[in-house]
Amino acid sequence: MKTFAAYLAKFAFVITCIVTCNKEIAAQLPSLISSRQDSTGVQNILKHSMFVKVIVSKSKIFVGEPVMALYKFYTSVSGQAVVLKQPEFSGCSVKELNFGDDPQTEIINGKTFTVYVIRKVQLTPVEPGKLPVGAATVVNHVEIPNTQEFVSDKYDISVSNPASYVDVTSLPEKDKPEKFYGITGSFTISAFAAENKVPVGENDHLIVTIKGSGNFDAINKPEITWPAGTEHFDGDDSQHVDQSNFPISGNRVFDIPFIGKKVGVITIPPISFSYFNTDLKTYQTISTDSIAVRFIKPLPKKDEYNNIVNYDISNRKYLWIVGAIAVTVIAIGFVNYRRNKTHQQKKLAVLTTTPAPVFEPALQFKYKTDFSRYWNDLQSITETKLFFTKAKDLLLQAISERTDSQHRTETFLIAELKLKAEAGLCKKAFSLLELCNEKIYAPFESETDLHFYFNEVKETIEQLQNEA
Repeated sequence: MKTFAAYLAKFAFVITCIVTCNKEIAAQLPSLISSRQDSTGVQNILKHSMFVKVIVSKSKIFVGEPVMALYKFYTSVSGQAVVLKQPEFSGCSVKELNFGDDPQTEIINGKTFTVYVIRKVQLTPVEPGKLPVGAATVVNHVEIPNTQEFVSDKYDISVSNPASYVDVTSLPEKDKPEKFYGITGSFTISAFAAENKVPVGENDHLIVTIKGSGNFDAINKPEITWPAGTEHFDGDDSQHVDQSNFPISGNRVFDIPFIGKKVGVITIPPISFSYFNTDLKTYQTISTDSIAVRFIKPLPKKDEYNNIVNYDISNRKYLWIVGAIAVTVIAIGFVNYRRNKTHQQKKLAVLTTTPAPVFEPALQFKYKTDFSRYWNDLQSITETKLFFTKAKDLLLQAISERTDSQHRTETFLIAELKLKAEAGLCKKAFSLLELCNEKIYAPFESETDLHFYFNEVKETIEQLQNEA
C-alpha cells in the first residue's frame, strides 16, 4: 500500500511537470508520455522552441556613425540557459550599453516566449564595407519527464543567431569642412575663461565643453587660435557619458591652462568644431563666442605674502618659529599679569575680573589627510551605491580641507570651493558630487564603469590637495 501511494505521488509529480513546465513540448510529443521517442526528433522539436535574435538599429550607416546591436534569447520551454559564446566584432569600436536583467514575454504567431537580453552594444565602424554583427550562442539544458521510467530525459539544445551585416558607406566628400576629423552625431560647444581678470604671469584656464551624442571617443581637443602675448600649456580632458541610452550621450571637457605675458586685453577668437550630423546627413560647423581676458600688473611680492593664510610645516628649519611663538606668548602673559596686579592694588574695594588674554597664533598648522590609504578599499568595492557613498565622503573631506572649513554640509562646501579653487577643478568636483548623489539615491542600480570613476575621484582629490 505504501509503495502504491508513493507511485501515485511520483506519477502526479511527473504529470504536473509536463503540464506546467513544458506544456508546449508535451502537446507536440504526446507519445513521449507512453513510449520512448527518438532523441533526434525530440531535439528538433526543442530546437524550434527557442532561438537567438539580434536586432540592429539601422541596416545602413556611415563610417563613424554608431549603430546599436541588441541580442535576445527566446524560449517557450523551461530550462537552464547559459551563454556559451558572446558575439565578436571587428572593424569597429565597441561600447557596452546598460540593460535590465529581468526577462520579458513576447507572443509570436500565437506562441508565448520568455525573452532574455544577452548583450546590448554600440558599434562604431572605422571603415566602409560590410560590418559583421557577431553571433551569440546559447545552450539551454532542458529536462523532459519520462513516465515509463519515472526519470527525466535530458537535452542540451544549442542555438545561435544567423550571421548578419550592416552596410557602412563612406562619408560624403561634398561640403566636407577643412577641419573635419571624422566625428559623427549631434553636438554643441561652449567655452569660457575661469578668470576674466588675471595678473600677468599667473595661470588662467580656458574650459571648452563639447556636449551631445555620438562617437565621443574620437573627439580630440579642438584647435584654438591663441592671441599674441599669451602662452598656453598641455591641459587635461575628462569625459562623462551616459551608457543607458543609445546613442551614448554626455560631454567632454578640456581644461587648458594659459598665461598672459603683458598687461592688456586679449581676445580668444571663437573656437570651431565640425561634425557630420547623421540625422540630417549633412556636415555642420559650430562655434563658441569670442572670449575677452584682461591681464593686469603682476602682484608685488609683499602682496603675495599677504595672501598666504595656511601652509604646512614639515621641515625642521622652521621649528624655531614654534619656540618664538611660545616665548612671545609667555612675555605677553607676564606683562598682562603685572598690569592686572597693579590695577587690583589701586582698587581693592572693587572686585574686578580680567579675562585671560587671547593670543592669535602667527601660524596655523594645517592637517592634510593621507587619502592613499583609502584607494585600495574604494577600488575593491563592486556594489554601485556603496562605491559612490564612500567616494562622496572622500570628496567632501578633500573639499573641506581645501576650503579650510569645519563644515561638512555639501551646499556650504560647494559655495566655499567656488571662492577658493580654480573653475576647472570646481566644475570637475561638482560633477562628481552630482553623479554620486544620482547613483546613491537612484531607485535601481545600473551597470557602471566603477574603474573609470575611481580614477576620476582619485585624480580630483589629488588636484584638490595639490592646490591647497
